[in-house]
Amino acid sequence: MKGRVGVSWTNVREFNPCGSVDASAVDIVELSFADVNFIELERDIVEMCRLVKESANVGYTVHAPYQNSPVDALRLNLATRCSLNLMERALELAWKIEAEGVVVHAGDALCRHALSNAVRNLRRIGRIADAYGMYLAVENVFTDERGTARVGELPRELLRLCELAGADCVSANLDVGHAYISSLLHGCSVESYFEVLRGWIIHMHLHNNHGTSGVPWDEHLPLFSGLIDYRRLRRYLRAESVVLEVKRGRMSEVPEDIAFLRGRRVKQHAHPA
Repeated sequence: MKGRVGVSWTNVREFNPCGSVDASAVDIVELSFADVNFIELERDIVEMCRLVKESANVGYTVHAPYQNSPVDALRLNLATRCSLNLMERALELAWKIEAEGVVVHAGDALCRHALSNAVRNLRRIGRIADAYGMYLAVENVFTDERGTARVGELPRELLRLCELAGADCVSANLDVGHAYISSLLHGCSVESYFEVLRGWIIHMHLHNNHGTSGVPWDEHLPLFSGLIDYRRLRRYLRAESVVLEVKRGRMSEVPEDIAFLRGRRVKQHAHPA
């Protein structure tokens, strides 16, 4: 695997006492501004990030608020004619903690203007991110259990979205767990995401799931706890930053997942056929 290895901040002991790794074990820590009220906690976040960076020499990336953020007040659908004040605040705080990049969702496809709305909003926030010296990476999100379609879900849809939004400011975040669910829903392959988006992928989110048989579908399990065969995909895992987004399952497996991504030999895992 080529690229720096990171984890979500909830997996890091300095940010979460229940975390499974120290910040010094990774190159990147990704903070989610969708999960906490980052506006109220801005000073605390800046100070904590400064202390951890000084002690562990890590870099930061940020996941921006999106259409179904866990915190209701932080929900933002970029595929609508929405105010971008919340996103602008998120980008400003990302700059204050010296984040290298910001991940965004393009939004729910709720109307026929969803794509054009997303393109317009991504152009604007892409320019802001660029001015701050950060990259903006648009993530592929699957059609959910309720049938809500997402802008930029399939490989060529995400490619077109990035092209329309502007190559100067916008790139792709390939979420492999989401790609697997979409592959089951739409009859494509996970490999097609890597192939179609070659040259656009600057960031990746890695986690596992059991496809449409799991509850919820998007389980965010460790790399060897679901149906995605990461050993088979290993040669595709090339990006500037590759972040483990593990939220459920055995957190004790996260250190082994990090070792796998760094190319070290790990114990053989049985994989479902």
